[in-house]
Amino acid sequence: MHGSRWFREAPIAALRALVPPFFAGPASAQGDAAGASPAERAAALRENARTLAGTDLTATFDFFCVPGNARANNFGAPPLTPVKLFDNLYAAGNSETVVYAITTSDGIVLLDSGTAAEAEGLVVPGLVALGLDPANVKLVLLGHGHSDHYGGASYFQSRGARVGTTEADWGTIERAASSGRPGDTPAPTRDLVVREGEPIVFGNTTITPVEIPGHTPGALAFIFDVFDGGTRHVAGLFGGTVLATAYTPAAGLTQYVESIDHYLEIAARAGVEVEVQNHPIFDAMPAKLAALMARERGAPHPFVIGVDAYQRFWKIVSECMRADIIGKGSR
Repeated sequence: MHGSRWFREAPIAALRALVPPFFAGPASAQGDAAGASPAERAAALRENARTLAGTDLTATFDFFCVPGNARANNFGAPPLTPVKLFDNLYAAGNSETVVYAITTSDGIVLLDSGTAAEAEGLVVPGLVALGLDPANVKLVLLGHGHSDHYGGASYFQSRGARVGTTEADWGTIERAASSGRPGDTPAPTRDLVVREGEPIVFGNTTITPVEIPGHTPGALAFIFDVFDGGTRHVAGLFGGTVLATAYTPAAGLTQYVESIDHYLEIAARAGVEVEVQNHPIFDAMPAKLAALMARERGAPHPFVIGVDAYQRFWKIVSECMRADIIGKGSR
């Protein structure tokens, strides 16, 4: 569309060869606990996560590492007040399942689309409230193949937008839609196949997809530039977060942890410093939004947490997940 190059190849093997060693933080508790009982090893991992959290990432630690706190997103959560986060990044939809809009020279790219009911009920009115034209949505990229992310995509697809996800998650979507379960339809028609190593170039914007299987077989993270008063920052959205580990077998969690490690290598190379999340129930988003609304000219942007904090953020999730894997294996 308008000369956009949808997918530009860049060999991922070459990219992996360039990335620096993954941010280690404190020594891995799992590696230091040889001979310890499963309970002791899990406790050591959680303590390592607590150290990584410091004083700035306690919400993430509390959600994933404090037993009983982790939970699935609430489909009935209140709407998010539509908000402009950066010069080219906006948020709308359900407050616990957020849809992001990236404005480009060739139109709007949505990251996720909400449920089918939310497309017309929340996302479209949210875009209008932000001064954006829903008819200008040209591309929808899906973080993973669950209906609270793909449900609204058919609305935009029927109006000319392209829809992209991985080959694996096109299969996830098609299997869900064929089940006839309430909420799993309508589903978008198979369209663009997103692959790691093939940046998505849309107008003046490049989005780097990273495959992160675990939550679903074809979940994706996205890395892209955002601008604050013309100042460039690099944002990352990890689109396949496992919120409630009770629903995921240990093998799936192991794959998920490996995906976090893989993603963080690429995020470190890209300099990701802005954290946004499609299920923002563990990243203190309400507090960051309040700080953004109260922000004075020239003050730090609350969503720009820095490269070090971004790495620690996902390492906390990883350490807590490793502790849960140990717990599953000991039962």
